[in-house]
Amino acid sequence: MVDAALAMHRSALGAAGRAHLAAARAWMTTASSSAAESSPALTLLNQASAAHMRRTRSYDELIQILEHRAAAAPRGGAVPTASSVAEISAPAELGQEFLRSPVHAVEDALEAAVTLPVPEPGASRPRLSLRVGLIAGPRLGAGLFGLAQIIHIDAENWMDLHGDLDLLLIGSDTSVSHELLIDSIIPHYKERSVPTAFFSAVGKDEAEEATGIVESCDAVFAVDHEVAETYRELGRSGLSVTMVQLPVSPLLHTPLGTRPAGTDLLAFMGLDPSSTPAKIHAAQSVSPLFDGALASGRAVALFRPAEEDGLRASQWAVPAEYAPWTLSRREVPALEGLTETAMLQRSMDIGLAVNSVANSQTLLDSQILQLQACGTMVLATYNQGVNSYHPNVYVANAAEDVAKTLQYMDLEELRRVQSDGIRQVFTAHHGTDVLGTIARTVGLHVAAPTDRVLAVTEEVTDELREDIARQTHPAVALVTWAEIGEWQVGSDTDAGDFDILLPVSASRRYSPIYTADHVAAFRYQSAPITTKLQGTAEETDHLAHSRTSEVRKLSLTAWWRPSAAALGSPQELEASRSGLPVYAIDHFGHRSPATRRVVDPAVGSDFERTAREFKTTAEAEGLELAVVVPIYNNGDHLRHKAFASLRRSEMFDRMHVLLINDGSTDASTFDTIEELAHSYPNVSAFHHASGGSGSASRPRNTGLALSFTEFVTYLDPDDEELDDGYLVLLDELRSRPEADFSLGTMAVWTHRYSVHDYHAWFADGVEHRDGLVWPHRDTLRTLNFRPASIEALVARTDWLKGLGLVQPVGAVGQDSYFFQQLMYHVRAYVPVHRPVYTYYGAVDTSIVNVVSPKYFRKYLILELDRAQWLREVGLLEDYMEQRFENFFVSWYLAKFAKVRPEDREEAAGVLREIARAYGPYHWNDSRARAFFRRY
Repeated sequence: MVDAALAMHRSALGAAGRAHLAAARAWMTTASSSAAESSPALTLLNQASAAHMRRTRSYDELIQILEHRAAAAPRGGAVPTASSVAEISAPAELGQEFLRSPVHAVEDALEAAVTLPVPEPGASRPRLSLRVGLIAGPRLGAGLFGLAQIIHIDAENWMDLHGDLDLLLIGSDTSVSHELLIDSIIPHYKERSVPTAFFSAVGKDEAEEATGIVESCDAVFAVDHEVAETYRELGRSGLSVTMVQLPVSPLLHTPLGTRPAGTDLLAFMGLDPSSTPAKIHAAQSVSPLFDGALASGRAVALFRPAEEDGLRASQWAVPAEYAPWTLSRREVPALEGLTETAMLQRSMDIGLAVNSVANSQTLLDSQILQLQACGTMVLATYNQGVNSYHPNVYVANAAEDVAKTLQYMDLEELRRVQSDGIRQVFTAHHGTDVLGTIARTVGLHVAAPTDRVLAVTEEVTDELREDIARQTHPAVALVTWAEIGEWQVGSDTDAGDFDILLPVSASRRYSPIYTADHVAAFRYQSAPITTKLQGTAEETDHLAHSRTSEVRKLSLTAWWRPSAAALGSPQELEASRSGLPVYAIDHFGHRSPATRRVVDPAVGSDFERTAREFKTTAEAEGLELAVVVPIYNNGDHLRHKAFASLRRSEMFDRMHVLLINDGSTDASTFDTIEELAHSYPNVSAFHHASGGSGSASRPRNTGLALSFTEFVTYLDPDDEELDDGYLVLLDELRSRPEADFSLGTMAVWTHRYSVHDYHAWFADGVEHRDGLVWPHRDTLRTLNFRPASIEALVARTDWLKGLGLVQPVGAVGQDSYFFQQLMYHVRAYVPVHRPVYTYYGAVDTSIVNVVSPKYFRKYLILELDRAQWLREVGLLEDYMEQRFENFFVSWYLAKFAKVRPEDREEAAGVLREIARAYGPYHWNDSRARAFFRRY
């Protein structure tokens, strides 16, 4: 028996060793075929190969030990037993982190997801009483999942279903042939008086492919505004084309029960099945995303698109270097359909997504919305709309930044990102709202939902009145309990005056998003009472996004259409709660009044007092680099873009982050600034009085005046420091005392990715000596006055202040002009040959992307100042000869083409003023001459 056990165990060990040897060779082959010379993926491939080789050697050693024991036993040693033979095996932990397959990680995550509660319709968004025939793929199917009686129609069953349908809805992601739809299916349902609608979720390049379907349907709905315009132009006269959002269904994607997360897996669920080859090239930026995820040390699973997943083999696939972490749906049988996929998305704290379309402000990968709806943070590739309207979605630009985010983000920051995503998605993308819009547009009777809020309190104070007036949810009324009798609660049969009762207290302060969080919660779950929690993320996480049996503070609750009998007093309202479920949201959006300083937005900050405070902070904290962040009504971008990028920096604790508010009128932005300044000792805030100056000039001027560190730089709220760029610039400048500033390059996202290599631009116009760049008085002329970005430099503060330069208040484009002035005055600077920050040039709400006469007036301020300075330094004629006309045509006239026809005369008058600022000029460009002839 022992001999047989020895033989069997030797055979098993040998087989295991050979399997690990084969695996080691396979990993090494994958590594050697990788196009990347160095990346986290390549490092992990080599580590995995080495781990399998260690296992192989371990099994070889065990076989030798086994044979030695067998040979030694007859000479008087202890006779081996079957059990002692079985104990000879490789340690389970040997190389375990590199031997675990992504399939196992996904299976474990799905096992954890089994405990998640069943999704629910929202209390304020019940299922619609509609029968909808749906001819669509999984994207639209997921967005409308369960929100009405959805009957899936395909090429096989379309003739069997028609009698009692209310609507036929066709999605652009359908696999049914266009010919069948146009010639047979749509006419079939039209003959039976069923309204027909087409839902387009493609980009403009694919829009014309569906023109025949568009012509055939009663109404058309488009996610992309350019597609909507295309259909209006190509479609028949009178065609109804309506813009809608991509839908999300809480009956599939919901944050219910997701705290704490069931897994640390990072999963990429594949591209939208409706993605098309023409746009897949936008996914070329996946390396920073995937490499950063792998470098974080978390389990990673990348689902590849395959034919059974709806994509043809010719379309985009996960790059080969990620093969060990790539799998198909067939390898995970438990991941069968939409429900199982959603459970995996709900179980993760952080998910990965790839946008196949980059240059759309409205069309994005639907999984970005789905993951946010689940309360899952999203790391994604670039998309214009994601960057503009979902700043809490992290855009992967550098693998190192992705890894740092995953490794160092604390629970408070993570939960904030997720909370903002939940609110955003269920405010703007609820599938019931989208389907209701479609139904009403085609003439069906579907009532529009209402979320009218009545805040009630025992005592109205000025502070409480101000908090309620600043809510982002529109028109929240505030009354006392004594006055509430004049208000009637709404119902399904009576509109009434309000739908949501919001008890509040003068003993608390409420942030602008407080009401919106309660309103959103009633949209994705069915409990008629919601409550906010008290404490930190660590203290409340086990209670968040779950049912609770108690309400600790009535002033942190909201009530969906409470009984009229419960409105007599706080006590009666609390008593009415008996037996009703309560949903605990999270701990954000409220605080004790004593936790922050009081600043009146209408008055702003006192400069002299603030200067003393900033100086004390810089000295007490030993801060080295001031980062001036000019802010106006873009608090979400500030928090999730600029500030988050600084938080990732190795030198964040040595930065003095100066949040300079240019008089924001958006209450949420003001609140964000104050919260960040209160939360971090090295973050300081200054507020100009409410109203704004019209550009970043004033806050940049203020920020420089309030800088008391040795070095200074600038960063706009919607841009990001890249991979510790400012640390590199600082170290380089500190090491070269002859230099006045250090200058890196700029990464740029618009409709594509590029890098502005200033050093290549400037190479011929400067002197290079001893590793420094030495401009001269003729440098601006030699460089054709070409500027760099002031966000790509770190300067010595005393030098910069000593120049006495003031950016013209109210002007746009002033940062380029400011750099031209710096280039004129600088003795020497240190070149850093890498991107140090990312500029997002297609933010939909950015001032440089909104064109009106007012826009050109901001440039008039700039040009008047620049023309005067150029005269003073003797460069006006050179500027006119080399740059003025080209810039006027390529920038101003290009922007002028985007001005609405009714505003063009006024805008043209401003452009004439800009031209006059530089004096008489003979125009050579035919476009300029044509402009001045006409205007």
